[in-house]
Amino acid sequence: MIVFNSPGGNVGSALRLGRMIRAAGLDTLQVRQLQCASACSLAFLGGVHRVAEPGSIGVHRAFLKPADGMSREEAKARVQLGTAAITSYVVEMGVDPKLMELASSYDKHDIRYLSASEMAELRVTNVAANQSPPDTPQVSTRPDPAPVPVPAPDARQQAESAAVAFVKDLLEHHGDNDDFALAQVQASYARTVDYYGKLTNLSSIIQDKRKYYQRWPERAYNVRNDSIVVTCANDRCMVSGVYDWVVRSPSIHKQEKGVADFSYTILLGPYPKIIAETSKVRS
Repeated sequence: MIVFNSPGGNVGSALRLGRMIRAAGLDTLQVRQLQCASACSLAFLGGVHRVAEPGSIGVHRAFLKPADGMSREEAKARVQLGTAAITSYVVEMGVDPKLMELASSYDKHDIRYLSASEMAELRVTNVAANQSPPDTPQVSTRPDPAPVPVPAPDARQQAESAAVAFVKDLLEHHGDNDDFALAQVQASYARTVDYYGKLTNLSSIIQDKRKYYQRWPERAYNVRNDSIVVTCANDRCMVSGVYDWVVRSPSIHKQEKGVADFSYTILLGPYPKIIAETSKVRS
């Protein structure tokens, strides 16, 4: 069980930490004597079973500090993409996306601490504070998805947005600390994947990614938003597009960069999983 004492921090790191917690099948607990606000509240959602005392979880709308030279339009676009990524994560964790609507009403200087009834209604908690999580030695981190009928246009649009946010978050955070990047792979891929045209198990994919990360300790990826194409049918979405990349190895004084096409197929459900991946370097 994970207990937090944090005023918040980096949202991207909180999302990755939450996915690590979920992938490990751990529970989360929050008490009022300790602090869990802002980005910490997102990491808390990663628990399979989540217990929190009233007033122990604080939320507010996401805040972006514009980078030097960033235009107002670029900053607005980044906020929109960040909000989409957070919403996708909240849904992935089985929490009501209305949590984001509530959080958006408060800025970072006016944190909103949730009541017991609010946390239960929004599924921030799924075990009452006066109950104990079930004693399960092994917790399944992803139930088998049930067949989903062809969605209505609005539902399909939501699925497409969630799929794009999921893939962008995965790609653009491949450049993180190796442990975080590998944990995200562990949480984001199915047990068996059509990996560059070959049926590959998850452990082999993780090994392949680890070798790449060790070869190139410094990595950066930027998805071209205008290149993204997404198609969803039933319970699957295919997301393809183009990204710019640069990798470095300071120990051997080497750098490479270029442009690549990518394509991911995602199995939707409470916890989306990648079931196919391929990419091709253009230059």
